[in-house]
Amino acid sequence: MNYTTTEIYNDGFGAQYQRIISYYIYSKYNNLIFHYRPFDKIEHNYDNDEQFINKKEEFINLKNNLINYDPNKYNYNIKDVWCIYNYIDKNINEYYQSEHMEFIKDCFWKNKDKKYFKNDKINVAVHIRRQNNNDYNNFDPSLRSLPDTKYLNIINIIRNRHKTNLLFHIYSQGNITDFDKFKNEDVVLHIDTDIEDTFIGLVAADILITSKSSFSYVAALLSNGIIYYNPFWHPPLNKWIICT
Repeated sequence: MNYTTTEIYNDGFGAQYQRIISYYIYSKYNNLIFHYRPFDKIEHNYDNDEQFINKKEEFINLKNNLINYDPNKYNYNIKDVWCIYNYIDKNINEYYQSEHMEFIKDCFWKNKDKKYFKNDKINVAVHIRRQNNNDYNNFDPSLRSLPDTKYLNIINIIRNRHKTNLLFHIYSQGNITDFDKFKNEDVVLHIDTDIEDTFIGLVAADILITSKSSFSYVAALLSNGIIYYNPFWHPPLNKWIICT
């Protein structure tokens, strides 16, 4: 039997969740038996929360729905993650809209309420990625962030298309005064909220505007809403609206 699992990697929640999903789907299309390897480390634990990793395990809800990694019992053939991504990206629309992706979605929603926002609005989630404590000196704004004007332009496009009953949710990090440009009667700021509340808001939204980030990219893959995709190094699905 050919067993596989994910590489050990220390990165943010979104990047690690994307790896898990990609390895799982790759294994299903290549006659491999995937075993789930629980998180070892996850960046952005700014409050040194001892339950930080356990919360993420419960959040994605895969540990109790897949056979777990056991190196004492099985020998694993583990491919490099970029080989996996290159494979997935070549036929992304099939793989990320397959029954296997539906399984990932089902696991995610099993312990959550899809009616997350508890209102009668068209909820629009906007993920604004900004430099954080784990970027150190390697942060290149041209690769990882977008100017406020880009987001404001997309927001106004959506306002013009839908006209009424919109509620925009701005999810980001930093000083709340940095988001004064976004303040409006149809805008709610969610600044420095925890990973779980932010991520489920992105997934549950009727419309999602992504950033150059695996965090909102994976949220878009899990979402059943309308996606406004800001290009970065992982390609969009055909049904997504590409922001120019």
